[in-house]
Amino acid sequence: MALVVQKYGGSSVATPEQIRDLARRIVARHEAGDKVVVVVSAMGKSTDALVRQAHELAEHPDPREMDMLVSAGERISIAMMSIAINGIRPGLAVSFTGSQIGLITDCNHGDARVLEIRGDRLRQALDEGRIAVVAGFQGVSTAREITTLGRGGSDTTAVAVAAALQADVCEIYSDVDGVYTSDPRLAPSARRLDTVDYETMLEMSAAGAKVLKDDAVEYARRLGVRIAAGSSSSGRIGTIVSSENLNRETLQSMVYYDRLRWIAFGAGVPLPPDCRLCQSIEGRTVVVVDEKHAAAMEGVPCVSLSLIGSRVAAQRERVNAVLGMLEEAGNRVLAISSAASKYEIFLEDPLPQPVVAAIHDALFTAAGQ
Repeated sequence: MALVVQKYGGSSVATPEQIRDLARRIVARHEAGDKVVVVVSAMGKSTDALVRQAHELAEHPDPREMDMLVSAGERISIAMMSIAINGIRPGLAVSFTGSQIGLITDCNHGDARVLEIRGDRLRQALDEGRIAVVAGFQGVSTAREITTLGRGGSDTTAVAVAAALQADVCEIYSDVDGVYTSDPRLAPSARRLDTVDYETMLEMSAAGAKVLKDDAVEYARRLGVRIAAGSSSSGRIGTIVSSENLNRETLQSMVYYDRLRWIAFGAGVPLPPDCRLCQSIEGRTVVVVDEKHAAAMEGVPCVSLSLIGSRVAAQRERVNAVLGMLEEAGNRVLAISSAASKYEIFLEDPLPQPVVAAIHDALFTAAGQ
C-alpha cells in the first residue's frame, strides 16, 4: 500500500465528463489499496476569464482582492471532483481548501511562497480511509489572508502536500505524458525522457519548459519528493524526476520560450525579480526578465533558445551548429548566458516552428540521442 499524491491541471478537469472519468480512475486506485490525495487546478481556462473580467473593472486590481477572486476556481474544482467521487462511492471523498489543510505562505499576494503545511486534517481523512481532494494554487498567509502561489502553483501545492505527508510519490498529470527533449508541439520528433534529475529539471523549468513549475521542482529537490510526470488522458507515467539520472553526461533538452523582455541596465538600477544577468553580443551587461515582471519597465521583446545538459557549454560543436542555423534563419542574437549545465541564446525575433524543429533534430536525431 502506497501513499500517493496526484495532481490534475486545468485542462484535465475542464468538463464534468473529464472530472467523472478521472473520478473513476481515482476510486480504482483507492480500491487497489493505495491512500490517495488529489490536488486539482481550476477548471479549464476559468482563472484566465476571471483575470480578464477583473481588468475590465480596474486597470490595476488590488492584489489581495485578486487572490480572493482567482482562488475561487480551485474551490469549484475540489467540490466538483468530490461530488463525482462520492457519486461512485458515497462519502469516500472530502474536499479541502488551502487554508483548511494548513498551507501557510508568506504575504506576497499573487506569487506567495509556501512556508509550511500542517496537514492534520489530511492525515485524519486518510486514516479514516477517505480520499482527500485539495485545492491547488492557494494557501493562507501568516497574516491570515488568502494567497495564491503564482501560475503553475498547483504543482507546488502537490509537492508540498507530498512532502508534508511523506508520500511515496507525487504524480503530476497534464496533457503531455512526461518530460521531452523539447516541446513536441514545436519539435514533433522530440523524445520522452524516462528519467530526469532535479537539477536538470530545474534548469528546464527556469528556461520556460511548461511541464513542471520551477518552484515545485526546487521544493521537491530540497525535500526529496519523487515526482512522476504523466498523461491525464491515459493515466500512464512517462518520466520520473528524482535525484537519480542515468543520462547526466548528455545534452538532455532544448527549450524555446517566447515570453521574455531584453532590457539593458546602467549602473545603480535595481534588478527586477527573477532576472537573468548575461552579456550582450555588443559587450553591454544586460538582464533578461520574464514578461510578467517587465510590465512596468521599458524593454525590447525577445525569445530564448536554451540547451540543457551536463557540461553543455563545453560542447562547442553543438553550440556552433545551433548558432550557424540561427544565422542562416536571419535571426539576430542579442545576448548569450552560459553556465555549466545551460547555454541560453536570446534572440531578437520569434523562431518559426519549422526552424525550432530543425534545430532540435540537428541536436538530437542526428546525434542518435
